[in-house]
Amino acid sequence: MMAHRDRSIRKPVIALAEGGGLSASTAGELYGVPKSTARAWLQKYRRDGQVGRCRGTGLWRVSSPAQDAALVAEAQRNPFVSARDLKAANGFPGQKTMLISRLKEAGLRAQHAVVKEILTDEHKLYHLAFAESSVDRKWDRVISCD
Repeated sequence: MMAHRDRSIRKPVIALAEGGGLSASTAGELYGVPKSTARAWLQKYRRDGQVGRCRGTGLWRVSSPAQDAALVAEAQRNPFVSARDLKAANGFPGQKTMLISRLKEAGLRAQHAVVKEILTDEHKLYHLAFAESSVDRKWDRVISCD
C-alpha cells in the first residue's frame, strides 16, 4: 500500500503513538504504514519536534550569481560556441554538465550552425547569368519553391 507516502497520515500516526498509548508500529499498521516508517517518523518527531520532512541539503552552488550572469551573457553573444569552449573562455568554476544546467535555467538551449555549401566562382557566374537573363521576366506569374 502506498499510503505511507501521504503526508497527511504522519500527524495521526504520531498522535496515536505519542498520546494514544500505542506503539509506533501498531499506529502505523492502523494506517497501512510500514512499521519501520512509523518508527522513523516518531523518532524524528521526538528528536526535532517536527512532523514533516526535513529540508534536503542538496549540493552547494559552486558558481556565484555574477558568474552565472556572465556565462549567460557570453552564451548569448556567441550562441554557436560549444560548452567546453564556453567554459574555457569564461573561466566557469563548475563542470561542463553544470554549465549546461545553468544555461538551461536561463532558458538557453544548444545551437547548431546550419551546414551550407560554399558558393564557388562557378556558382556565382551561374547566379549572375540567371539574374541578367531574368531581368525582363514577369515575376508576378512565377511560383518558386525550395
